[in-house]
Amino acid sequence: MMRRATEVYWGILLAGIVIASVALTGRMAIAQIGPNPKTGQELAEKLCISCHIVGRQAASANVSADVPSFVAIANKSGQTAEAIAGRIVIPHPPMPQMHLTRDEIADLAAYILSLRKP
Repeated sequence: MMRRATEVYWGILLAGIVIASVALTGRMAIAQIGPNPKTGQELAEKLCISCHIVGRQAASANVSADVPSFVAIANKSGQTAEAIAGRIVIPHPPMPQMHLTRDEIADLAAYILSLRKP
């Protein structure tokens, strides 16, 4: 009976170690990857294109002249990823509230900053 309890204990302990190592390794890998501008571009083309010019393309008839292009946002003096993220999280009218994850917001900000002119 005692031997069985010891085997169960070690089995549970080993399973816990494996789960913890996978969780930590996964977090570290995600943290090392960082924001993905390509994913941000895909999100922008899906969610933002009805109001903003999201790339370097010419303005379309559907975009308001009062809404800045992503290139203009990227080239704003002193622009940072944090400032862009803040405008997405706490939008200004007429921008709608976007329900995005932190990673999606970081990806969008990275994409916008990738449009900065040298």
